Amino acid sequence: MIISENNLSKISVIIVLHRSTNLVLNLLKKIQNLKTIILDNGGNRHILDKIRSSYPKIQIITANRNLGFGKGINFAFKYVNTRYFIVLNPDLIIEEHDIKNLYESIINNKNCAIVAPITKPDKDFYGIFPEKGKGINRNEIQLKSARNLDNQVIEGEFCADVVKGCSMLIDTQIFKKVGMFDERFFLFWEEIELCKRLREKKYSVIICNQSNAIHKSGSSSKKDLLTFFSRAYHNELSPLFYYEVDKFSFNLFWKMIKYIFRSITYLLILNIKKSTKNVAKFLAILNFIFRLN
Repeated sequence: MIISENNLSKISVIIVLHRSTNLVLNLLKKIQNLKTIILDNGGNRHILDKIRSSYPKIQIITANRNLGFGKGINFAFKYVNTRYFIVLNPDLIIEEHDIKNLYESIINNKNCAIVAPITKPDKDFYGIFPEKGKGINRNEIQLKSARNLDNQVIEGEFCADVVKGCSMLIDTQIFKKVGMFDERFFLFWEEIELCKRLREKKYSVIICNQSNAIHKSGSSSKKDLLTFFSRAYHNELSPLFYYEVDKFSFNLFWKMIKYIFRSITYLLILNIKKSTKNVAKFLAILNFIFRLN
């Protein structure tokens, strides 16, 4: 099938910004022909001024608070009026022809909910759900595919359990039908949980090897102690929701003791970064147990 320029009108772009760096400007240069919606999650005044002056057609929306990633996408989704939308991280670079290849893939595969490109240099997420770990029989074809993706050995496209959330072309009707993103997940693991629900309902999730993107992971927000704390906090919290961990398990309380002990120890030797990381993990578990927010 030949993909024309008009097909770009069937796709909306959603980009979530929080304390964003200038990297998003590199992405916007590549996708000027697509309808783009930017959600301002706060701390973006300087970069938003640049976007408004350079790209006046881009729609900038805000809920006047930081919604996080999944809830932010759900909020922005209300402004989508196309059949498909693509979620792009601000630290991603993707060409329009790669988005067209994603579009071709999703319309040519029945019951396909999500199509994602190959993202470089990411190679730690493709193929299987996290619970399919050691000691569990895993799909060897998917594992072989995951190992070979970075070397471009695989041709065409193939199904996976889960894809990286930094770039996903999504069918809006299916997205709405399954209830969109689970808003308990503020940051991290939300795409894994969404893919799990989709796969349970027999929708396919596809990786298209004819589409490529460059992902400068962890560079979408300013690198400071606040960002470091937030990432450590949600890296600890999100898996607890995903695995539906027992809030009163001994393991959780033991982890809390370890984290608070480590935070004090690192503080005494003036290792602020490691102390902050352990404080963040302690507070994440505390929040999970008592649902402080």
